[in-house]
Amino acid sequence: MRVELPLTEPQETFVFSESKYPAIVGGLGSGKSKGGTMRLVLKMLIDPGANGAYYMPTYDLIKLRAMPGIEQDLEQLGIGYSLNKSDYAVQLHGYGNIILRSYDRPERIIAYETAHSIVDEIDTLPKDKAALVWRKITERNRQKRSTVNTIGAVTTPDQGFNGFVYSKWGKNAQPGYELIKAATHTNPYLPDDYIEQIRSNYDPILAELYLNGEFVSLNENKVYHFFKRSQHHTNRVITDSDKFLYVGLDFNIGGTCATIWVIDDNKPIAVDEFSSHDTYDFINNLNKYEGKTVIVYPDASGRSGSTNATLSDIGLIENAGYQVDAPAANPAVRDRINAVNALLSHDRILINTDKCENLTHAMETQGYTAKGDPEKYDQHPAVDDWMDASGYFINRKWPVRKPAINLDIRFN
Repeated sequence: MRVELPLTEPQETFVFSESKYPAIVGGLGSGKSKGGTMRLVLKMLIDPGANGAYYMPTYDLIKLRAMPGIEQDLEQLGIGYSLNKSDYAVQLHGYGNIILRSYDRPERIIAYETAHSIVDEIDTLPKDKAALVWRKITERNRQKRSTVNTIGAVTTPDQGFNGFVYSKWGKNAQPGYELIKAATHTNPYLPDDYIEQIRSNYDPILAELYLNGEFVSLNENKVYHFFKRSQHHTNRVITDSDKFLYVGLDFNIGGTCATIWVIDDNKPIAVDEFSSHDTYDFINNLNKYEGKTVIVYPDASGRSGSTNATLSDIGLIENAGYQVDAPAANPAVRDRINAVNALLSHDRILINTDKCENLTHAMETQGYTAKGDPEKYDQHPAVDDWMDASGYFINRKWPVRKPAINLDIRFN
């Protein structure tokens, strides 16, 4: 029986690649995962009895994307199968088994052997963790078969030039490592406004990464490379008509940093700042805003951190009568940076640089370390403290979210 496979050009190149380590490095929605599941299934059909493995960052993604994708491929090819959701496994009738595992539980990458594997979105991991996961996957990919064992990667280049994927498939790639680029526009099944959503959500550098799958420099420049004092300055101050004040807060003994914001036309505007010795001092400093409704957006670790024997730092603020808006855990540092840069690049953040001298200085000077991490300092208050405080507020109110794609779309 002949089956037509409706694959995009990058997907087809990847699916039928004879390289030992091929990789689709592509944009959001470019069909990377479809290419990954289809390649794995076809590898197993070529060699009945061979086992395969599919890896993703979390088990939630395995349930939402990997399993449905594999089922769709098998049904399209007319292959019978049995699905074991509790064991995260798929048995192909007459062939082998597909084992699905997550990067967030690398300790479960044990006690099985495979001939072919696919690693999905491995560049979302920091370079050292990605290297560990890759090593464990290669150790499992040892099932002896008549064909050459392979490991394919499908990912966006999230870590740029500093990531594991660039080190393996970028400049000076070793023999057997084949790089296949897949831009978002190569997928004809996306909504018409999908690409524009990405451009509006991200700063231009990340939009290039997420649309074209290009490796970009994420640490050559300053962390907040879109900030320009002349462009983002405002004379806006707190006025009697301002009913709400929004406070970004970073806890540090000896240097608890607070940035004060108002919101005009859905734009955050920094209008004041101050540092406090501790949480008690911070609460006392809020008295200057009497008559306003103050909402605090703190470091979420303040739920457990304490300067009091019985109350957490956040509990102290709440007991003082102030509203607190904080997630159960802090977002990733990179998420906070992306949220701030996205607004800056679209001129949606303003700062009274006269009233907020420390925040302005932090925006202009914070750089990256050799490892690609934002600079941090041991003394408080410091540049990173002012940016952390602001980032908690910005990310909570204007997080950067990847546009959703309908799961029924063929090239998900």
